[in-house]
Amino acid sequence: MAPSTNDVERLFAEHRERIRAYCARRLSADLVDDAVAETFATAWRKRDRLPAGEAALPWLYGVASRVVQHAWRSAGRSARLRDRASAAFDGHAVDGAEQVVIDEDHRNALRAAALLGDDDQEILRLTLWEELSPTDAAAVLGISPDAAKQRASRARRRLGDAFRRLEATSERDRAAWARPTPLGKGAPS
Repeated sequence: MAPSTNDVERLFAEHRERIRAYCARRLSADLVDDAVAETFATAWRKRDRLPAGEAALPWLYGVASRVVQHAWRSAGRSARLRDRASAAFDGHAVDGAEQVVIDEDHRNALRAAALLGDDDQEILRLTLWEELSPTDAAAVLGISPDAAKQRASRARRRLGDAFRRLEATSERDRAAWARPTPLGKGAPS
């Protein structure tokens, strides 16, 4: 028997904030409400496939993940179109908005995460940000729990490696800037 309207409404009330937070960490603020609405509209349309009990939340995360990926593709197409239009009108493409992060460790952590592949980023988002168990993350990704555990372990290791490389580079840069240049050395006068 398919879930009733009340079941879907209860699902919305129970999980709306978690799905909203999931979308907010992945999309710009102007896209979040639409992504949440689309996630629950999809849940309504596919309510005959909606799992019961605790399995509903990972299923919703899976739906939200696909909605977010669609939004990314759409945003990418829009940005490319905007850049092409801008280049046609004023001779150069417009760069996207830059996010300013003050704390260097935070910046390095974000940079390290950006160096990871899409699969690594998503398993880390699900297990670290969303605090899903490997079993629930596996359900979202459509993989086995063992594969999710291995993927999460490897992704954490790769994130740590990337962070340490960036941290070492930052320390070398700071040391280079701290060394005084002797008079008569350096740039020609």
